[in-house]
Amino acid sequence: MSGDVLDRPECRAGDEHREASVETLRYAFNGFLAAVRADRAARSAGSDSPQVQRHRVLVTLADELDLDTATLAGVVGLPLAHMSALLEVLGREGLVEAVRAGRGRGGTVIRLTPSGLRALDELDTVFRKHWEAALADLPADDLRTAARVISRLTGVIVPAR
Repeated sequence: MSGDVLDRPECRAGDEHREASVETLRYAFNGFLAAVRADRAARSAGSDSPQVQRHRVLVTLADELDLDTATLAGVVGLPLAHMSALLEVLGREGLVEAVRAGRGRGGTVIRLTPSGLRALDELDTVFRKHWEAALADLPADDLRTAARVISRLTGVIVPAR
């Protein structure tokens, strides 16, 4: 493959250290993917913490407009009955509201209220602080390198079409 990192002169001479490093990265990334799969399985079983479920619903409503309850449940990956109960709680707290759908559409859609946007910002802050604490011992340059590597590996998992 032209331009591939392994075609570079410094990578051709059987650099065992580099090969071992790539293998270590591959092993670590496979572990990461296993954790993602386990997280997805837990989500489909509805075993996320209530705070994580709230965050997922609020983020989805911030990103996607005019979702009805059934569609929102599908996007978030929660059973419809669980989503309905969660939306009832969020509605009582003033974080979401049901509004009539636009012209030509029957039923209602769920939207964030201004209080819901503030709650989402607060939850984002909590999760960001958690990430920052988990990565506090890594220098900023290492974090930027990790971001580049993850972006590159995304292309391995989802090749350009």
